[in-house]
Amino acid sequence: MTDEDVARTRARCNLSTKLWGRSFAGLTAITYRERGSDAVHDLWFKVLTGHQVGYYDEGLRKLGIENDPPAVAAAKYHYLTNQIGGLAMEYVEESPKKAWIRYMGPMWTYGGVAIMAMPGTVRRTIFSSWHPRNGKYMGCPRLGYVGTKFVMEGDPYDEGYFFEYDRDLEEHETMRYETVTETPEFDPAKAPKLDPKVWPEARLLKAQRNFSAGYVNTTVEQLLGMFGEGVTFFLLQETMRLMAVQYTPELAADLGIEGKSVADIAALFAGLLDACYQEFETEKVSDTHHRITLHSYKPFENFAPEALRHANFAFQRSVARMMNGHVRVSRSRGGPDGVSGPEIWDIVDTGRWLY
Repeated sequence: MTDEDVARTRARCNLSTKLWGRSFAGLTAITYRERGSDAVHDLWFKVLTGHQVGYYDEGLRKLGIENDPPAVAAAKYHYLTNQIGGLAMEYVEESPKKAWIRYMGPMWTYGGVAIMAMPGTVRRTIFSSWHPRNGKYMGCPRLGYVGTKFVMEGDPYDEGYFFEYDRDLEEHETMRYETVTETPEFDPAKAPKLDPKVWPEARLLKAQRNFSAGYVNTTVEQLLGMFGEGVTFFLLQETMRLMAVQYTPELAADLGIEGKSVADIAALFAGLLDACYQEFETEKVSDTHHRITLHSYKPFENFAPEALRHANFAFQRSVARMMNGHVRVSRSRGGPDGVSGPEIWDIVDTGRWLY
């Protein structure tokens, strides 16, 4: 890839990572708001265990660490994949049987003050959902995880270590907690690094984009299993509505859009679709009417019924209302039955105040 190609990939992937990463966080936060503490704990458990089944073995192989000692491989996996996903991480290899990881602030999932509103016990649920199961997927029943520090419990980061015991562990023994006041210092020079020939910047950027997209898709799948379509699509609609309220000015600035006309709104939609590698066309029907025809529906392409699409479109409706109260956006389908074929977005300046 040329430098220009890499720069374009960087801009697109950074924007789609932001959009999908915040959508994932928003879905978990709205679940807590609407369904309570037990529901958000259950959701995190299901999302992480479901994600692990599909990604852990493949990730070990892609990173080339599948033959490392189990504790080291597990720690390297979390250190490297979470860095790829955009998290700040630290790693300390104490021995072949003991390796530490730290998840540094600010927290990727809940930016700004959002972390202050979430149940403190969620962090324990997050770590107990994934980390102690690594041994199971690596075929090493001796491997466990020990949580030592948590942001929600007074520490500046989340921390723990993988440890290979001298005997097989019962399931309830694979996760335990220790109060540890002093732990090893991170030395960047000794930390594992990705081979830049195998992982050039463009591949890292696309992996980061896919990391965020995968969590959005998995979260919706798990919500459907927990609550069914009615509740799930309401939660999705609320998430996307508030995403627009909170982030429209920032996303417009990211795309260099300064105006509020129907053309500017269409350009914002097109810019986000392009950043998400969607397949679409834009059309200027008239000075007051622009149209976008969407042929893909990432990250929901395997399951994108009308109810999901309608809920997700709350983002576009709210963006238009945020930017210009004269503009109406609507969606339809291009198929003869009205529920199949490409999705069509019409963005129309009505010439009057709508609200």
